[in-house]
Amino acid sequence: MQEKEILLISKFRENSRTSLTKLSRQTKIPVSTLFDKIKEYEKNKLIRKHTALIDFKQLGYHVKTQILLTAKKERKEELHKFLLRHPRINTFFRINNGYDYLAEAIFKDLEELDEFNRKLEEHEPQEKKEFFVMEDIKREEFLSHKENLGVQR
Repeated sequence: MQEKEILLISKFRENSRTSLTKLSRQTKIPVSTLFDKIKEYEKNKLIRKHTALIDFKQLGYHVKTQILLTAKKERKEELHKFLLRHPRINTFFRINNGYDYLAEAIFKDLEELDEFNRKLEEHEPQEKKEFFVMEDIKREEFLSHKENLGVQR
């Protein structure tokens, strides 16, 4: 990737709502080129989603957990589908090193978490470790500041 493209991606990561006019001034890339680049990045799935980082506690969701799971071989696909479709699963990864999945789930309260865990147990995970997230300290920062890439602003 060229230096200008790295700068552009860094600016997107920093604030994806910045206008093309402002991005053009910051990057010295013409607006038409920026528009074409964004469309290209979306088409090629470099940009997979435009989203916002939400403080879920302000919306009344006070319980956030990270769950490590190992599935029984014969129930793996069923567990996968359950986690993929469950509305409280915010982020879902397939991982390694003794576990199959890592899921981040968000709940209003411990009662909702308990209900989720009862439904999860119906899928008979082989192993489960659950961690409560007390505070998001850093989230979605990689490539959002050009100085982290060794490129000058």
